[in-house]
Amino acid sequence: MINADLSGRLDMKYLRNFYKHLKQLREDKRLTEDDISVICQVDASVVRAWESEQPEKRCFPTIDNLIDLCLKTGTPLETLLALNYDREGEEQLELPGLAFIDEHDVNLSLDYLHNEIEKLLPTEDEVELLKRYRRSDDENKKLILQLMV
Repeated sequence: MINADLSGRLDMKYLRNFYKHLKQLREDKRLTEDDISVICQVDASVVRAWESEQPEKRCFPTIDNLIDLCLKTGTPLETLLALNYDREGEEQLELPGLAFIDEHDVNLSLDYLHNEIEKLLPTEDEVELLKRYRRSDDENKKLILQLMV
C-alpha cells in the first residue's frame, strides 16, 4: 500500500495535492496559516510544511487534523483529498480510519459520520432547556437535577 519515490519518501495518493487544496481553502475562506494552525492545534510551521511546494519539505496532516479542518471550516473532506487518482499499479499509504474500496466509499463514510454527529447534537428544545437551566439560580438548579433522578 506504500509507494516510495526515488528519495525514499512515502507517497500518499489521496493527499498528493493536499498542499494545493489547503492553500485554495485558505484563500477562499480568507484564513491565514496561523488560523489553520489554531484550528488544527499545530504550530504554524507545520501548516507551512503542509503547503510546501517542495516535496522534500512537505509533510501530511493526521486524520485528526483533517477532521478538525473539515468540521471547523465547513469543508467537505473530498475537497481536500485527491480522489481522482488514475496511476495504475501505484498504491498509497493508508490513513488510519480511511480505508476505501473505491472513490464512492468516502461519500458513504462521510454520510455515516455526518449522521452520527447529528445524533449527538442537541435538539432546539434541549438547547432551550440548557439555556434556562444556566439562567436558573442555584436552588432551582438543585430542584431540576432532583427531578431528573
